[in-house]
Amino acid sequence: MFIKNFIELKEAVAKLEPMRVVVAAAEDERVIGGIKLAKELGIVKSPILTGESKKIKKIIESLGEDLSQYDIRESSDDAEAARLAVSAINNKEARILVKGKLETVYYLKAILDKENGIRASEVLSNLTMFEMESYHKFIAVTDNAIIPFPTLSEKKVIIENTKPLWTSLGINKPKVAVLSAIELVNPKMEATVDAACLTKMAERGQIKGFSVDGPLSYDIAISLTCAQRKHITDSLVAGDPDLLLLPNLEAANILGKSYKFHGKAESGGLILGAKVPVVLNSRSDSAERRLNSMLMARAIVENRSLV
Repeated sequence: MFIKNFIELKEAVAKLEPMRVVVAAAEDERVIGGIKLAKELGIVKSPILTGESKKIKKIIESLGEDLSQYDIRESSDDAEAARLAVSAINNKEARILVKGKLETVYYLKAILDKENGIRASEVLSNLTMFEMESYHKFIAVTDNAIIPFPTLSEKKVIIENTKPLWTSLGINKPKVAVLSAIELVNPKMEATVDAACLTKMAERGQIKGFSVDGPLSYDIAISLTCAQRKHITDSLVAGDPDLLLLPNLEAANILGKSYKFHGKAESGGLILGAKVPVVLNSRSDSAERRLNSMLMARAIVENRSLV
């Protein structure tokens, strides 16, 4: 048994104890709306909101919420809002960090600050998890927001960073498809060489706890029928990947957004590799998508299978 969609994830997380989160630059209706949904579900309590306090209070009241249930902390700008939010994590006041209405650069700068940041892994990476009717379970895409052109060593860590999420979903050995334009190794195409190296590294135990296969073209990765038509018959990943590792940020970002807009996918996004789960949503994301991200984060904090 493993968790395959956001309904199942919501049901599992709703059984856990509520937890404090801190939001950097919360002065946005969709941001606070997501927190409200999480409070109503019982997974969040006494949220800390940094940002312009007057705007935050106005939004809370417009949503019919009780101001006394929120811990609001004034900041003069986005950079300070991010620093205050990260400080709340370091002071153990909250265990999940949430991105509000601020530029990602300020968010990441506070997270990566050498003296006061919360970086834990040698590489921070982003993962967005999708649920759509055309696929039989969750499928995740990485890295679609942080590392423009990941090196081979960075790709290894990007894969490893995702392990706590799969553990919480009850997936003991997640399947990773390392994507490229073709399924054959071509020395002139770096993505194919990296993919082959990662596959061999997993086989030899240098990447532990994952089934990795590549290079795989997208059609082979996503469809067992296509794999068989192209005479790929020995792959443990083809047709059933949990994670798609893309060659670069642009490809991953475009694929993820196509899932949202053309695949009508539900989604949630996190930054992995920090001391705590870090929620990362697009500023255009709805309150519901933000809730999905917090469900993922809360599952990771539990640090065990929810099934």
